[in-house]
Amino acid sequence: MKKIKILVTATALVVCFQGVAQSKFKEINFKVQGNCGMCEKRIENALDLKGIKVADWNVKTKTCRVVYKTSVFKEDEIHQIVANLGHSTHKIKATKESYDKLHSCCKY
Repeated sequence: MKKIKILVTATALVVCFQGVAQSKFKEINFKVQGNCGMCEKRIENALDLKGIKVADWNVKTKTCRVVYKTSVFKEDEIHQIVANLGHSTHKIKATKESYDKLHSCCKY
């Protein structure tokens, strides 16, 4: 009986420590310049990466909601991914070259 208690206690400790060791997720919401459904698809597809749990850009509010693993990404890296597409954020401005590649209806 004593061995069973020790085994149960050890198992419980392992489960607790695994929960602490797992990567934490963080949610951010930020403005992203864009105009249409093509922008939405482009932004969300670019953020469809391992380590990003949710990526949703709202056409009306021009706000992007991202839930990501802090052990995989830093917030600035997410802004850079979006800016590389040609869509400026409040932290990182898209380059002229990436902006010029956008379809005419996507230019803001």
